[in-house]
Amino acid sequence: MHALAPKLHASPWQGVFYITGGGASLISQLLEVPGASSTVLEASVPYAEKSLAQILGKAPEQAVATATARALAMAAYKQACALADGQNFGFGASASLVTNRLKKGQTRAHWTIQSAEFTHSFSLLLDSQQSRQEQEAHLTQAFWQSIGWALLNPAQAADSLQPSIEKHSHVAQQQWLPLLQALPHTWCTGDHDGKLLLPGSFNPIHQGHEDMLKVAESLTGRTGAFELTLRNADKPDIDFLSASERLANITSHDVWLTNLTNFAEKAAAFPGTTFALGTDTLARIGELRFYANDEGQRTQALAALTELNTKFLVFGRVDGERFIALEDLHLPPALAQLCQGVPADLYRNDSTSSAIRLASREDEQSSDY
Repeated sequence: MHALAPKLHASPWQGVFYITGGGASLISQLLEVPGASSTVLEASVPYAEKSLAQILGKAPEQAVATATARALAMAAYKQACALADGQNFGFGASASLVTNRLKKGQTRAHWTIQSAEFTHSFSLLLDSQQSRQEQEAHLTQAFWQSIGWALLNPAQAADSLQPSIEKHSHVAQQQWLPLLQALPHTWCTGDHDGKLLLPGSFNPIHQGHEDMLKVAESLTGRTGAFELTLRNADKPDIDFLSASERLANITSHDVWLTNLTNFAEKAAAFPGTTFALGTDTLARIGELRFYANDEGQRTQALAALTELNTKFLVFGRVDGERFIALEDLHLPPALAQLCQGVPADLYRNDSTSSAIRLASREDEQSSDY
């Protein structure tokens, strides 16, 4: 039994734990102490790739990564809020321990604790000379230290964070707190009218985003801003820390933070707005799967966009070997009439954030050798 377990169970905190790859001993240590049901709402060890994808909504780009741990913690926090009211948190962890298989890079672990007010992210390099049992014990102890630091009064915690644990945190300002709640909420870094927006996850922002917004400004005569939603219909939610990191890299324009998951919600929050977006995003707006495969729901949603005077300024995007322009898409007529295409000779940039992230991961892996 860990000394902090009874103190955690006696606290008002209640949460969900998603742990993969290592550190699952934490779950058994939580459950072996009386009162565990007051803290543990759910605990899962999603080892299988499909299990991990099911929790996150899609397969992660890298199983053992800071981004995966943060996404797991956010998914755990959302599940905790779905299961109970109160002082909820989510704990997400992904780890790579020694095995009998050859592994690239160092054995390591990443984990995150997410609440309604903060995101605390941790990383730890593990000694590859240790046995798996030794690494498991070391990692579980580190988990407890972070729980004591983040959720309990540090003066009451039996352990402080060991120096080898790398920590990054963001405590949300008051205006951000509703972004994780159900009601629609928007907040802007500046004094922007919201009439020209370029939505995206900006992970990371790149020159293509900047150029798109500049072209959109020249075509519309409006001042543009980026829109970063913490929620997405087909991607994991974004935590406070990741949002703050992305904001720090956007200096050219104002940024709207929202929790608007689809364009029906965006249009309602920003009536009369022109949204600058790629053909890949526009195609998804027309897909029935985002309307519960109900033609009636789609018709109603597109009619609402028309009534709200929503416009789409559409930029071509590369899909495999093809460049897809607006005229290449098969859209519902009600959606097509809201769109204006941007000629490729006026703008074309084939860079993608996913390709930039892939190149960054390959550079990191090569540096491990």
